[in-house]
Amino acid sequence: MLAPLPEPLDYRHHERVAAGTRVRVPLGNRHAIGVVVGHAPHPDMDALKAIDAVLDALPLADARWLDLIRWAAQYYGCRTEAMLRTALPNWGRSGRELQLPVLAYRWNGDYPRGEQRQKLFDASQTACPVEQLKAINWPIARTLIKNGNLEPAELPQDDTVAEVGPTLMPEQADAIARIDGSNTPWLLEGITGSGKTEVYLQLAKLALSRHQQVLVLVPEIGLTPQLVNRFEARFPGQVIHLHSALADGARWSGWGQVAMGKRPILIGTRSALLTPMPRLGLIVVDEEHDPSYKQAEAPRYHARDLAVVIGHRLKIPVVLGTATPSLETIANLDRGRFQHAQLTRRAGVAKPPATELIDLRSLSLHDGLSDHALTAVADTLQRGEQVLIFLNRRGFAPVLLCHQCGWHPECPACDAKPTVHREPRRLWCHHCDHQAPWPSRCPTCAQRLDVIGQGTQRLEESLAHSMAPFPVTRIDRDTAGAGGAGKLLEQARDNLPRVLVGTQMLAKGHDLPNLTLVVVVDADQQLFSGDFRAIESLSQTLIQVMGRAGRAEKPGRVLIQTHEPEHPAWPHLLAGNYRALATQELEIRTRSGLPPYGHMALWRARNPDPGIALAHLNAIAQAMAPHRHTVKLLGPSPAPMERRAGQYHAQLLLLAADRKSLRAALATPIPPAPSRLWRGLDMDPHDLF
Repeated sequence: MLAPLPEPLDYRHHERVAAGTRVRVPLGNRHAIGVVVGHAPHPDMDALKAIDAVLDALPLADARWLDLIRWAAQYYGCRTEAMLRTALPNWGRSGRELQLPVLAYRWNGDYPRGEQRQKLFDASQTACPVEQLKAINWPIARTLIKNGNLEPAELPQDDTVAEVGPTLMPEQADAIARIDGSNTPWLLEGITGSGKTEVYLQLAKLALSRHQQVLVLVPEIGLTPQLVNRFEARFPGQVIHLHSALADGARWSGWGQVAMGKRPILIGTRSALLTPMPRLGLIVVDEEHDPSYKQAEAPRYHARDLAVVIGHRLKIPVVLGTATPSLETIANLDRGRFQHAQLTRRAGVAKPPATELIDLRSLSLHDGLSDHALTAVADTLQRGEQVLIFLNRRGFAPVLLCHQCGWHPECPACDAKPTVHREPRRLWCHHCDHQAPWPSRCPTCAQRLDVIGQGTQRLEESLAHSMAPFPVTRIDRDTAGAGGAGKLLEQARDNLPRVLVGTQMLAKGHDLPNLTLVVVVDADQQLFSGDFRAIESLSQTLIQVMGRAGRAEKPGRVLIQTHEPEHPAWPHLLAGNYRALATQELEIRTRSGLPPYGHMALWRARNPDPGIALAHLNAIAQAMAPHRHTVKLLGPSPAPMERRAGQYHAQLLLLAADRKSLRAALATPIPPAPSRLWRGLDMDPHDLF
């Protein structure tokens, strides 16, 4: 049932309805949409309510998919219904009919007159994709479809490609030969620019030649346009996208085409993993280290980890591609659970960039940039090249302050200070989205207010003035809506001299051949964070950003500004030696028993009353007390930011040396939640915020 019920309900029907089929059923005084998950005898069939309507002529998924949904729900501590709702698009949950579009047409009739009709005739002797008909002459093609000269046809499931890939480097060819046809997870570890995408493409071609389907997961579709474009160019008419920015109708149609085996390649974000694919033969997880693969709200599944489970169940290869593997993946590699393929050289003649640390102590800064950095930016632009200024902080500035009395604004709903935004002029809490006017004077003493620190808006404004007439383009969450990031990146691909200012959105897989200089403005943000993953996350982001420089013939250069030049992470990062830094971090995790050498679960609770969430988690801790000899119970305690969006948040952390002990503790019966209290379990939490 796609309603918040603790377990499935029983209904009767005069015919057997296949599992995986949607039905409309009575539920109380209303009707609801459900999915048949199985069949079971009942002692009194007449007492059961009857199914009102069967909505699908064919089941949307098979038993393997339903088993995966049940397993994921059990593992991540949520209801099966919650996983089903996540897996089905909005129109599927609402009971909309699944109408699959015609993907190809074949000629039916005599040889036509007219040049355009003859081109359509030539193209459609076998099944011709709609995209190809549109490229020839879609208005005439529609007329021919209406007249019956073009009739619907099935696209052949083969390895037809529209372009020949580049000559493979030996490491690429070796990786493809070893991965293809295997039945294990693979870490494809390749430095930035080493050609991981070409390995994906070649493996996909081999899978399609066996009439298999391919799933490619990406952190964000809008931030990986080049990977998407390369798949579409190589496999025209065979690729479907699934992500949250799609309209409901397009998402439901695309989901159905993949689920019914009509399209062989699916590229999508984490929820695409839950799409049924009856002939799945290859899974690719690009940038496997990216934290966006972990769902932030219930059900809190991790798409990378669940992809590995699917690969194990289907006995197919799962390729985890990255230049900076997560520590969990490295540990699995060391334990022999994953296989390893490496790409150690950049494609073509490109070489790794030269790196330099700028010690900011005692230096004068101009809106966050040192003289050395500004000179390097100006010189690069004068040579006709491009520059990337990286600052992982959007807005104009992080703090608005009165130097006279010390007043500063606070969010009325969160324990946080709102960020100062210039365009439009406002104070904006990035935690709850509360917005307020930016006052011109201190509301306490009427003195002038100062902005402290830098955000991407302030850098953009400063550089537009100091680097004129060269254009400055800002790419962050504020400019990326409605496909804005892709459009702005397309502008940058004109290779004309310009400055790109942005957040970590600029770190993910963009290939700009004329970008030769990267400046990291504030590299110290995470060096001393309380998050145990902070150094891992910082090094992954910085190495990804550094990899944007010098990806073609021109040499690259990276400048990193810091107030902590003696930090032990810098020698490894400057040398591009991520694995050495990861080894250091793994040693720390080993001694502390933290993941990947320990297993964690986090009970989260929130309530408008600050004491209720803590009291409920304390009752859960008392219920689990018999397991304290095998599981550490840390808390309950207020969350690091206790008040968010008007709710008080608390958490209880469970830490165990082995997963069996952790699961035993979580199986303990716990008290029911009081009214108005939300609680949820986060298995394998990625952050403790």
